[in-house]
Amino acid sequence: MRYGFFSDVHSNLEALNAVVADFQNEKLERVFFLGDAVGYGPDPNECTSIIDQVADVKLMGNHDYAALGLIETNLFNEYAQKAMELTKRLLAEKSLKVLSGFVMDHRFDESYLVHSTPREPQEWNYIFDLDDAEENFSFFSKQMCLIGHSHYPVIVKKYNDRHCFLHQGTSTEIEKDFKYIINIGSVGQPRDGSNQACYLIYDAKERVASLRRLPYDYKKTQAKMKKRGFPQFLIDRLALGR
Repeated sequence: MRYGFFSDVHSNLEALNAVVADFQNEKLERVFFLGDAVGYGPDPNECTSIIDQVADVKLMGNHDYAALGLIETNLFNEYAQKAMELTKRLLAEKSLKVLSGFVMDHRFDESYLVHSTPREPQEWNYIFDLDDAEENFSFFSKQMCLIGHSHYPVIVKKYNDRHCFLHQGTSTEIEKDFKYIINIGSVGQPRDGSNQACYLIYDAKERVASLRRLPYDYKKTQAKMKKRGFPQFLIDRLALGR
């Protein structure tokens, strides 16, 4: 069985379409969405509808939560706040109904899925470094914890009681006696220096997890963002992957 895991679409229809087409090319049996369908980008309704159609499980992200009015945006940066204001104006009732059905976390096979952290999923904290990761390993019992939220794809491994360490590379065998926290990156808002969409494929038979990058027409997304009044900073960052 081959599974796909994707996150942080952020209303970027062009990036999402590229990834969904790749799901089909890769012949994935099941697909899981790890949160943040909306925010930052120009097409929240279209993206929410596609995610609802293709994903077997759909997790809640902090921007989805904010779009539903379940958290205030005062802790968001100024650009995220402005984008959320625009998102709320664009969102249709049908999209809000879809978002309200998203769940906070999910356990599947060898994996625990959550948008932010296994320690406090609903607090929307981040795992930014190895110390953050080490604190979170004790909060899930599955072998793998798959997350999004920071938009930085990374694989962290932990062997028994030793301190966790960063795996060098974009693919790893899931080895016995190791636990893993894998940030699957962002489809629509990559911030690791690459402007390509990112998602994760897990081959359960081969026991291999692989981060996959795909180019998309970000200039088309930028043009729509400009037309709909999104901040220039958010428009520019798509090209930079920052």
